[in-house]
Amino acid sequence: MPPLEALSSSIDHGVDRKTLKTVKQRFLQVNNARLARTKSALGARQQIFLELLPMMFHVNHPMLPGYVSHQTPCGLDGFNPTKKDVEKTQRLSRSFTYRRQPTMIRRINGIFLMGSSGSVAQSEKSDLDIWLCHPPISPDETLELKQKTEGISRWAATVGLEVHFFLMEDEKFRLGERETLSTEDCGSSQHYLLLDEFYRTGLLIAGRIPIWWLIPPDEEKHYEHYAETLRKKRFVRGDETLDFGGVGHIPAGEFIGAGVWQLYKAIDSPYKSVLKILLTEVYAAEYPNVEPLSTSFKRAIYDNQLDIDELDPYVVVYRKLESYLLAREEFQRLELVRRCFYFKVGKSLTRSNKDTAKSWQRQLIEKLVGQWNWSDADLYRLDARNTWKVAQVITEQKQIVRELTNSYRFVLEFARRTRATAMINSQEMTILGRKLYAAFERKAGKIEWINPGIADSLIEDKLTFYQVQEHQITDAKNQKVFWAVTTEEIKSADISEDIPVRKADELTTLIAWCHFNSLLDSTTRIAIVEGDHEVSEFELQSMVRSLRQNSATAKQYDNNDDEKPDRFSQPMRPMQIQLFINVGLDPLAHIRTQGIERLSAQTDSFGYSGLRENLVLNVEQVLVNSWGEVSSRRYDGEHALIRCLSDYLQMLPPGSSSALPQLDIRCFCLTRASAIKSRVEELFHDITACYYTGNRPANTRYILEIQREYYVVQFADNYPTIDRVGTFDELLSYLSKPQKSYSPIVLDRYCLNNSPLAAITQLSRAGKIHIFYQHHKSNADIYILDEKGSLLHYTTPFFDERSLLGPLDQFIQSTLFRRASENHDAEGSSLNAFNSDDFTVEYYEITQTVSAVKLIRREAVKEIHTGSFFNVQAIVDQDMNGNSLCSIYCDQQEFNELEFGDELFNTTARFILSRRASHQRYPCYITDLDLSRAHAEHSTGATQTMHYLQAKQKLELALNKSLLQL
Repeated sequence: MPPLEALSSSIDHGVDRKTLKTVKQRFLQVNNARLARTKSALGARQQIFLELLPMMFHVNHPMLPGYVSHQTPCGLDGFNPTKKDVEKTQRLSRSFTYRRQPTMIRRINGIFLMGSSGSVAQSEKSDLDIWLCHPPISPDETLELKQKTEGISRWAATVGLEVHFFLMEDEKFRLGERETLSTEDCGSSQHYLLLDEFYRTGLLIAGRIPIWWLIPPDEEKHYEHYAETLRKKRFVRGDETLDFGGVGHIPAGEFIGAGVWQLYKAIDSPYKSVLKILLTEVYAAEYPNVEPLSTSFKRAIYDNQLDIDELDPYVVVYRKLESYLLAREEFQRLELVRRCFYFKVGKSLTRSNKDTAKSWQRQLIEKLVGQWNWSDADLYRLDARNTWKVAQVITEQKQIVRELTNSYRFVLEFARRTRATAMINSQEMTILGRKLYAAFERKAGKIEWINPGIADSLIEDKLTFYQVQEHQITDAKNQKVFWAVTTEEIKSADISEDIPVRKADELTTLIAWCHFNSLLDSTTRIAIVEGDHEVSEFELQSMVRSLRQNSATAKQYDNNDDEKPDRFSQPMRPMQIQLFINVGLDPLAHIRTQGIERLSAQTDSFGYSGLRENLVLNVEQVLVNSWGEVSSRRYDGEHALIRCLSDYLQMLPPGSSSALPQLDIRCFCLTRASAIKSRVEELFHDITACYYTGNRPANTRYILEIQREYYVVQFADNYPTIDRVGTFDELLSYLSKPQKSYSPIVLDRYCLNNSPLAAITQLSRAGKIHIFYQHHKSNADIYILDEKGSLLHYTTPFFDERSLLGPLDQFIQSTLFRRASENHDAEGSSLNAFNSDDFTVEYYEITQTVSAVKLIRREAVKEIHTGSFFNVQAIVDQDMNGNSLCSIYCDQQEFNELEFGDELFNTTARFILSRRASHQRYPCYITDLDLSRAHAEHSTGATQTMHYLQAKQKLELALNKSLLQL
């Protein structure tokens, strides 16, 4: 039959009904041929399902699968059951009877198979996606019809078919109103592309034909006008066609949304998705003059090119991609497309087929492969894909990731060039982007996923780990050492000749890579080659077991878990952390090799023995986050543990609604492994108890001692800092820093036990000022813990308690009174105003024995105030440049910096000495201090008692120095 002439010239003047009939016959000819191919790929019982499908939706019969009620919409347009149809139905249900109802209201418009059915890619495992088309119906009717489809799907499962029904109303679909159709559909991104796929793959089982069949390919851009004319001029009956719309105008945004969606699907099904991604690229490259494959398919039918093989939906896709890539001379990409096509078809051409006749699918793929000039070796390699091991998978994975990366860049460039917005809602785009990022984005320390649906299993019988040095570097100090793993059984002499499957800087990273990518299981034999390292077979085996017990594998990327999408709807957070301590290192090797056994009461692993050695020499970390990413990191050197702890605290700020990650700590080194493991566990437990239980404020200061040095952990604005403060004296100086808000001090369980500081910090309370003193023969230690937890320590000469505490108490009381007065003047009766009544001052005497420290409460304020003291008042101001100016008042006599300059303290000291009858040079104390004009100096915000104490100490130091020099 010759090609049909275009009908556009006569559409407004009349259409040849004979031509329309011919078009319909050609479509039905191809449709029926593909339906026959669909049935040929099914078993006998499965074929019955397709044969009975029209009858099951034509009537409501209690004995048929899916029956809900007699009110369920039924009656299939154009379907008039034959005697043979009734007999087949009676084989399923003997009591079934059918009576023709001439006045029956038809509530089902059509039944279509969608997807790979009847194509070269159909297999016994293929799902059947069925569009059940209906006119507008009520919500109750929709519910009943849905229940009926679910019942029929359950019956289909009993004959080995996985069937998915989708209720479709053509008018709603045409207007863009539809539900998510399947796992192949991304919801909001592919209206026209889905329609394009429907028109070129959909098979009419029974019911109305699409009016799209009758619109000539060159009239696709005038689809609405043409379709309306056919209806108005009654070239088609109202009950004869369905109108889902045309595909002549595909928005640019759909190509972007479809590209992103197919990249997402490629995480689990790369071979199938590469074909669809590249098709999207071809469409986008043709934009705005795009001819969709459905239009090309229709053009072939209008041109009477009815070769069923060449009209196969997957062959049509392949031909389009082949033409595109050949024109661009991208032959490597074309080979990948051919492999994807071959794997999608799934027919092994190297398997013997002598006993049975070749299926049409095998014949078709043989014809295509013959055109590709593949060798027998190529076919054997491809047919063995399910047995590919790691080396082959890595090679293939690189090409797939390269292709997906190129496609992603193309999508971004297309979006930039067209300034189009992806036809996908922001929530969907966010979820897709996160999963793409998790699966394919490279970043420091991330374990790469190498098997995205390439091979069934990568399990190896044997894995051998060994250490290697880079021989290209001649400088021994800079020589790089790394770890490698091979699937061969080798010895140290064979290392230079081995080609490992993977290298890594750390052993833990390498083991995690093997586990994450499922190279090992309980049957895999693990070995390590001896070399310049201290990793034992026991340590290696133990690390492997630990990772297998606690860390995830790449299976978490599968889409089969209903909970997975929820993970990607939330920001990424850490879920599991494993820490391996002292990998390949013995912290006491330097004494063990000398045959020395160190005996000491100091058993803390952070300060072991009399030398207080830190036994944590390195930490290797494996982290799994909520998006399924696995990363590793190594911490080396004396601060390894501190850096690891800092990173851990940065993961989640205190008060976060998210749970802390599960923490698993392991140590398998030769000496004190159990003690080291327990000590690190205790530290992380105590730190998390301090900051994450809600019992203490987030800016609590946690003090830790490692190898005779002190570290202070604290959060500021939800960001952790760990300051290395050094010696004990430096620690005391550090603790005097003013705080923005109340900050208690918590000592690590092994830190400063049986010390005054341990006893003092336990009394800290917000709003309370505690003064502790411990007198010795000629001096006394003073500790002042203020209302915000800042701690001041100093040593002063001791004569008696009255002279020690009297001036100090007078100073603190006057300071509290002054601050209350200043705040009242500034804020009136504000609720936030400073009120000295809110603060209490308590005195404690420290007594210490070898085994204990006691704090004895002193009610000494009245006794202290009984003496008369020489009042010394200081006022600190600022000049125009922000420099401090000091004025000192002694018995109402003023000494100011403007008048005396550098001689201020010497002049004041002479005056004080002149007023002493004994002329002794004992210490002078400031009894009152005004800092109201110097408040701008305090970056932490409102002044606290510590500001006054520090200023007092600074002034007293200068004044007493001058006294001694007179």
